[in-house]
Amino acid sequence: MLPRLDALPLIGRDRELVAVTRAVRGADHAGALIAGPPGVGKTRLAEEVASGAEAAGHRMLVARPAAASSRLPLSGLAGLLPAPSGAQPPDGAVRAGLVERGLHVLRGLTQGPRTVLLVDDLHELDEISAIVIHQLVAERAVTLLATVRAEAAVPGPVTALWKDRGVLRVDLDALTPAETDALIGAALGGPVEGRTLRQLREATGGNPLFLRELLISASDSGGLGRVDGVWRLTAPLSRAPRLVELLRDRLAVRDPAERDALETLALGEPLPLPVAAELAGESTLEELERRGLVTVGTTGRRRAARLSHPLYGELLRADLPELARLRHSRRLADALDGTGARRSEDVMRTAIWRLDGGGTVHPQRMLQAADQAALIREYALAERLARHAYDSGAGIAAGLTEVRAMLCLGHIDEALERCADLAGKATNDTERVEVAVQHAAALAHHADDLAAARAVIDAAAADVPASAGQLEVSRLYLRSYGLDCSSVGAALALFEAATPDSARQEAEVVETRVAAASAAGAALMLAGRYAEAADVIGRAVPLAARHTGSGRVHADSMRPAGGWMRCVLGDPAGGFAQIQACYEASLHPPDRTAQALGAFALGMVGLMLGRPATALRWAKESFVVAEGPQRPVRRWAAAVRVQAAAQRGDEHELAAATADLDRCRGGPHSNLLFEMEVARARAWQASVQADAVAVRTVLGDEIARHGAGGALGAATLGALDLVRLGEADLAARLLAGYPPPAGWSLGELVVRYAAAAAAADPEALLGVAQRFAGYGMTLHAAEAATLAAAAWRRAGEPRAAARARLIAELRLAAGEPAATPALATAGPLLGLTDREREVVLAAVRGEPTRAIAGRLHVAERTVENHLHRAYGKLGVSGRAELRQALG
Repeated sequence: MLPRLDALPLIGRDRELVAVTRAVRGADHAGALIAGPPGVGKTRLAEEVASGAEAAGHRMLVARPAAASSRLPLSGLAGLLPAPSGAQPPDGAVRAGLVERGLHVLRGLTQGPRTVLLVDDLHELDEISAIVIHQLVAERAVTLLATVRAEAAVPGPVTALWKDRGVLRVDLDALTPAETDALIGAALGGPVEGRTLRQLREATGGNPLFLRELLISASDSGGLGRVDGVWRLTAPLSRAPRLVELLRDRLAVRDPAERDALETLALGEPLPLPVAAELAGESTLEELERRGLVTVGTTGRRRAARLSHPLYGELLRADLPELARLRHSRRLADALDGTGARRSEDVMRTAIWRLDGGGTVHPQRMLQAADQAALIREYALAERLARHAYDSGAGIAAGLTEVRAMLCLGHIDEALERCADLAGKATNDTERVEVAVQHAAALAHHADDLAAARAVIDAAAADVPASAGQLEVSRLYLRSYGLDCSSVGAALALFEAATPDSARQEAEVVETRVAAASAAGAALMLAGRYAEAADVIGRAVPLAARHTGSGRVHADSMRPAGGWMRCVLGDPAGGFAQIQACYEASLHPPDRTAQALGAFALGMVGLMLGRPATALRWAKESFVVAEGPQRPVRRWAAAVRVQAAAQRGDEHELAAATADLDRCRGGPHSNLLFEMEVARARAWQASVQADAVAVRTVLGDEIARHGAGGALGAATLGALDLVRLGEADLAARLLAGYPPPAGWSLGELVVRYAAAAAAADPEALLGVAQRFAGYGMTLHAAEAATLAAAAWRRAGEPRAAARARLIAELRLAAGEPAATPALATAGPLLGLTDREREVVLAAVRGEPTRAIAGRLHVAERTVENHLHRAYGKLGVSGRAELRQALG
C-alpha cells in the first residue's frame, strides 16, 4: 500500500468544511446535509465534521442505512434500536406505533449534551426511519449531519429537512484540476511527473474515490512508482477491481437501446447532439441524461452529448465486443459523414472510425486526419493514420508525418529508418529537400549527431529557390548548435526575407522562417544578445504555434526559450512563471518533447533563483521524460541535476546525478547548445570533492571554447560559477578576454562580481549582493554578502563583518537551504549570541517587539534588551539605522 492511500487527506473542501461545521455546531441551522455524486467525498467530509463535533463535546449517534434493507421498517436506524422482523410494509396503526417507538428510544439517547445524528447515505432510509429523523430534527432533539447521493430519489420527509426544517444543504462538486493535483501529491508524498498528473486528473474527473482506487490499483500492478525520485506511471492505468465493480453497477442497464446508446457515446464522445439523437433516439438519450449517465453541453459552438464521467467511457470501451465495436464505428462514421463533417476534428474522427469499422477513406483525407491528430499532439494516433495514408498511396508527405509522430513518441531509430526509406522514394527537388530537412532535424535534435545531420543536408541539392532556402536555414541552425555564432546575420536575413509566392508555398515558408528564427535565436542567446533573441522569438512564436512540419522541435523550444531570455535579462521570477505556463501547456494535449524542454528550462531558472531543491525537482522530471525523444536534453537535464544536488549539499543525490550524467555523455559531434551546463556540473562535482584543479580546468576550458566561438553569454554565466566556486581570479581573466556584450546588465554584474571577489573588496561585494537581490537571485546575493563578511573579518572589522553576515542570512531565509563553497567562508558570527541574532533578523524583517516576544515565549523587555545589546555590537543606534545598514 502506498503512503496515505488508506485515508486520503481532505483537500479542496475548506469552504464546505467551514459551512458544514458551523451548521452542525452553531445555533442558526438544524444541521447539514452533504449532497453529491458517488465518490466525491461526502462521507469523508461528514466524518471530518463529526470528529470535530465529538472533540468539542457533542454526543455522536451514527446510522448507516443499507439499500438491501431499505424496505424494512426502522432498518435505517439499525444499531441505535432493533428493527422489527417482516419485509411487508406495515398498516397505518402499526406504522404509527413504529414511529412512536423510534422516537421514544432516540429521545432517550439524546438526553444530556447536544447530540449530533450522523446518517450516511440518507437516500437509503426506509420511510419509517425518515419520518422519525424528520420529527427529531423538527423538535431540535438532534442536530443532523447527513450525506445523500445527488441524483437519488429520497423519501418526502428527507426532502423536507432542507426545504422546511432549517437543515443546510451543501452540494459537493468534483475537485478542480489544481485540487486534484494537490490531492495526488499529498497521497503519494512527493513530486509527480506532469503527464502522470494529467492522466490521473482526466481519468478520475476530480473524484477522490476514483482517484484512490486507481492509485491503489496502479501501485499493486507495478505501473506506478518512483523514477529518480519523481512519481510516474510506467504502464497504462490498470482497471481497479473495486472501482470497476462500482462503475458496472452504475452503468447497469436492461434496455438494449440504452446499452447501445452508452456504447456509441463511449466510442464517439463528444457527439454533436443531432448525431447522438439520430443514433440513440431522443427518448433514450433523455432517459440516460435524467439518470446522470449522460450530459449535454457546448463544445466549441455546437451542442454535444457525452458520458458524465471519463471512466464510464473507459470501462464501456474495455468491455465492448469486437463486432459491436465495428458496428458502432461504421454507424458513427456514416452519421458524421451525413452531416458534412465540416470541422477539422470531424475529419480525424471519421477517419478513425473508418479504420476501426471499415469503409473507404481517400488517402489524402487520411493524411489530413493524421495532420490534425499531430496538431493536437495525439501522436500515437497520428502515426497510425499517417502509416495507413502512406501505405494507401499518399506519398512522401504521409511518410514525413509518420516520421514526426515517431520522433515525438521517442521512436528515434524507426524514424531514422523511415527517413532513409523516403530519401530513396523522393521524385523531385521539393520532396528530396523535405526529406533531407526532416532527416537532419531528427539527427540533430533527437539522435544528437550534428555531423550526420550536416552530411544529409550537404548531400541534398535543389534548384527551386524555396527549397534551397530550407537547406540553407538547416545549415545555419546546425552551425549555431555547434557554438558557431557567426550564423546570426544570415539567419536573420532568411527570417525577414522568406515570403510565399503562392498559397501552396505558405507551409514551406512558415517552416523556413521558424527554423531561421531558431538558428538566429540560438546564436543570439549563446552570444549573450538576449534582448535581440527575445525579439526574434517573440515574433516567431505566432508562426510556431501552427507549425507541424519538420522543425516542430523548434516550435516546442520557442516559448521556454522566451522565458529563459526573460530570466537572464533580469527577471528570473517572471521567466520562471512564463516557462511554467509553457510546461503546463505541454501536458494537455501531451507532448513529451515540449514537456522535457519546459522542465529543463524550469531547472535552469531554479538555479538562477537560488532554489536548488526546485531546480532538482524539475531537472529530474526532464531527465525522466526526455529518455526517448530528446537525447541532448536528457544530458543537459542530468547536468542541471548535478549542479542542484551539489548546491544543496546532498551527497547521495549528487552521486546518483553524476552517474546519470556519466551515462549520457555526448559524442564528438553532439549538440552543444547548452553544453556549458555540463561543464558547470562537472565543476560543481569537482568542488564537492575539493579538486580545485579540476574546477579550473573543466570550467575554464569550456569558457574559453565558448568565448572563442563568440558564445559570450554562455561563457559569462560559466564565469559566474567560477567566482562562486572560489576561482575569482581565473574568472576575471577569462571575462577580460571574452567580455559579455555591452548593455547586458547581468553580464556587467558578473564582471563586477569577479573583480570584487578577486580583490576581496567588501564594499564592492555588498553592492553586488544588493544587485543580485534586486534580480531575485537570493542565493547569489547571500554568497556575495558572505564573501564581504569574510573580507571584513580578515581586515579586523567585526562590526561590518557581522552586518554583512546578517545580510547573507536574510537572503538565505528568503530562499531554499543551500551549502555552497562561498557560504562555507562565513565563519563564526562574531559578537552576537544566537538569541541576539534571531531577534535582530526578526526586527529587520519588520516584526514588532510584541510579535517577537510571543513567538519566542519571552517578555517584551527581554526582546528590547537583546536588541540594544546587538545595536552596540553592530555599531547602530536603532531599528531604522539597523535596517539601513542591512540594506
